[in-house]
Amino acid sequence: MSRRPSPNRAGSDRPYPVRKRSNAVERKGVAYVRGVVEDSNCVFKEIDRASDYGHDAFVLLVDDEEVTPVEIALQIKAGRSFCTLHNCSFVASQAHLNFWAKHGLTTIGVVYDPDVDSAWWIDLREAAKARRQGIGGSTISLPKSEWNRFDAYGFVKVLLPTLLGHAPRIDLEDALRWASNSDFDTHDVGVRVLLARYKQAPETWEAIFREFGVRGAQSSFGVFLGLIRIMGHHDEGYYSNEIPWRVRTPRQAQIMAFGKSEVVNLLKFVDDQGFERGAPGYGLFAIVPAMPDGLMILADIAVDQAVDVEVRDLAIQMIGIHDQDPHWWSLWTPTRQDAATR
Repeated sequence: MSRRPSPNRAGSDRPYPVRKRSNAVERKGVAYVRGVVEDSNCVFKEIDRASDYGHDAFVLLVDDEEVTPVEIALQIKAGRSFCTLHNCSFVASQAHLNFWAKHGLTTIGVVYDPDVDSAWWIDLREAAKARRQGIGGSTISLPKSEWNRFDAYGFVKVLLPTLLGHAPRIDLEDALRWASNSDFDTHDVGVRVLLARYKQAPETWEAIFREFGVRGAQSSFGVFLGLIRIMGHHDEGYYSNEIPWRVRTPRQAQIMAFGKSEVVNLLKFVDDQGFERGAPGYGLFAIVPAMPDGLMILADIAVDQAVDVEVRDLAIQMIGIHDQDPHWWSLWTPTRQDAATR
């Protein structure tokens, strides 16, 4: 008695060709990305699969109705297997990492989650540069955050201006909300937008000081930069009258009243360049000399064994700079004019 052959994984016993469900999801992902791009008036140029060597499409960026000379490439992934509740990820070969890292165009990776009908993006060229020194492939991971959401709002307001070299165009309300977000990258983008687009708004500086008070040294570098700029520092982008003095003056007084914990957190932003001109640490001369008790606070930090040794060493270095040239130090003490006359 003959036995009926059992079906195999390839489905070779089926009477008709097979179309895997993953193909439909893949096409849905491409269609979603195309829709976002074309709805923004940019030009989407899909690549034939026979010519796909690491890019699925190219996009010519159009800013409102102005066709710019900037073109980018897209690598699109779609499917539940690439997504979790809070993250997306996919495996890239070493060959693809080299390709994206060295390609003349910026490559943006987009992962589409069919369960929520949305997508998120990452700069694959930068991600590949950070990973291509390894051996073999690498997992590219990206968070599902507000700042990198690939939808109508995120593409037009965040990704498009960023690719064109501008600050994201999110409104003040969203920038404030992002600045207080628990996700660091969203917080960082929100702070940078506040400083770039809304430096005249009192709400910007309320957010900057609040985030420094809550996060301390875990704040975005933009928070540190904002504290320096509100004091006025020529090398750190002194805003002059771009910030109204009714906003600037009370915030300067708040900084001059900083205590030990605030100075410790500020010192933690100093990098390996120390207090060299142009380094982040150089910006502290806009703050510490302006504080009536600045030197006393540094001296307290320098001998406090509960403080990290690196921070204590930086405090000692600042004291040494004062001792070597107290006149130069005094030049950093700003002359405050009556805000009412401004």
